[in-house]
Amino acid sequence: MVSNKDLAEKLDTIADILELEGVKWEPRAYRTAALTISSLSEDINKIYKEGKLLELDGVGKSIANSIKEYLESGKMSKYEELKKKYPIDFETFRKIRGLGPKRAYSLYKALGIKDIGDLKKALDKGKIRNVEGFGEKSEDEIRKNLQSFMTVKSDRLLLGYTVDYANSIIEKLRKSGLFEKVELAGSMRRMKETIGDMDILAISRKPEVGMDFFSKMDEVTDIVVKGPTKTTVELSIGTTCDIRILPKESFGAAMQYFTGNKNHNVKLRKIAISKGLKLNEYGLFKGKITVAGKNEEEIYNKLGMEFIPPELRENTGEIEAAQKNKLPKLVGYAEIIGDLHAHTKDSDGINSLEEMAEAASKKGLKYIAFTNHSKGLPVANGLDDKRFSELNKKIEKFNEKEGIKVLKGVELEILKDGSLDLKDETLKQFDFVIGALHQNLKMDSKDLTNRLIKAINSGKINTVAHPTDRIIGQREGLKLDFDKVMEACSNNNVLLEIDGYPERSDLPFDLVKKAKDYAIRFSLGSDSHRLEHLRFLNFACAIARRGWLEKKDVINTLGYNEVLKLKR
Repeated sequence: MVSNKDLAEKLDTIADILELEGVKWEPRAYRTAALTISSLSEDINKIYKEGKLLELDGVGKSIANSIKEYLESGKMSKYEELKKKYPIDFETFRKIRGLGPKRAYSLYKALGIKDIGDLKKALDKGKIRNVEGFGEKSEDEIRKNLQSFMTVKSDRLLLGYTVDYANSIIEKLRKSGLFEKVELAGSMRRMKETIGDMDILAISRKPEVGMDFFSKMDEVTDIVVKGPTKTTVELSIGTTCDIRILPKESFGAAMQYFTGNKNHNVKLRKIAISKGLKLNEYGLFKGKITVAGKNEEEIYNKLGMEFIPPELRENTGEIEAAQKNKLPKLVGYAEIIGDLHAHTKDSDGINSLEEMAEAASKKGLKYIAFTNHSKGLPVANGLDDKRFSELNKKIEKFNEKEGIKVLKGVELEILKDGSLDLKDETLKQFDFVIGALHQNLKMDSKDLTNRLIKAINSGKINTVAHPTDRIIGQREGLKLDFDKVMEACSNNNVLLEIDGYPERSDLPFDLVKKAKDYAIRFSLGSDSHRLEHLRFLNFACAIARRGWLEKKDVINTLGYNEVLKLKR
């Protein structure tokens, strides 16, 4: 069964090749369709079966027919025809910094490079430097970027694109009437940014019938092993899923066992042993007598600690804090009432200001900051001072209406020398300014850190966008001196952003926890570029929780007028 990710990559490749051939309008249509499909919370196979392909943004009759063909036969004629002419692994190359479709095609024409294997051989022999438009410096950069890609490359799936899929499976199992209880466990329950597989725990009076139902679900592409209490299947999304059926008296113990990471669980078992107890997935025992097991709370309580929320179970001090009843009261998902990073079609978004605001309102948000890119990022259709002034007037007029409020925002380029991309008089118009590093990132760590600190010290930004600039599975984060960056933020009352866009998930939770020690507050953003992305705000909140943040640490819990008063 075709996954959303696989289909989106095929459509992106078609767009790449059409652009190489100089086709004018088709590439944009394929690119829009690819972005739509990669952002879906539903399985594309389900959408097709419901006859809703043409309702997707960017999907016209021609693209819909190609999608239909691919879903039904596993082949896409247009893709196959273009790949015969251009037998290049665009899907992989586009994930390597500096190897866009045009450069990849240049290497193919000159050296016959089709894939990573060919690329490695050419690099080893020093051939790329001799290709027109490259040179020795470019060759070194490609070598470095390839190494970075190989280091971070992973078969793990992004949480942001899998959790809705997983929840739809859970919902079907619950509605089947065959299970008394069904819950997600594992890294997905901890809200880790990536997952290696899925774990489902259940209680059922008819386990064999329940397993039959589960193994025949549309999402299942193959059965690895099937039994009355445990079944493992392969899913259409591209990962495996285990479902375990447990007795009621062991369900809590199993939830604890299959949620915490390895080090968290090992430490808990050692604590149990020190108390003359034994802890496993079936319960907490004293000899043969069950001490606890029905629910997780009693497991932790019997071990002499308060309940530890799933997001914290990473062995980063949570057990010691729980033993002293000093765990933080984590910020709640429902306490986030505003989104402080979103884009409209005024820069590189898909939807209008009005459409994005209405969708945010329907999600229960009280305000949203539209932080379109500034002119220093032309690839994102960045706005200059004049265009921002016009947009800000439009926002002021929008805010005269009742309902959700819009903050005048900008994702502002921090230039190579640390200066800012817009005039001071323009910056004064904004309610919320996000300082961002997107370009000239090959500077050494010291210079890059000083560049960012200069912007932080300017007194003109509210928060630092996606501070490590990582792209999960494609590139590592920037090598900044985060102690110095955090100290500068603390001294200047500048926030750090937690960007919930799945590929970014930035700031990572360990740096969030570190920054909290500097008494820094945080802004959360979905980094939405279309309506479907607004749900990514929840993943920013998940990272905040994993980083031990409380309500007071996150400004998205403040009201609209309170955010307007933030010092800048």
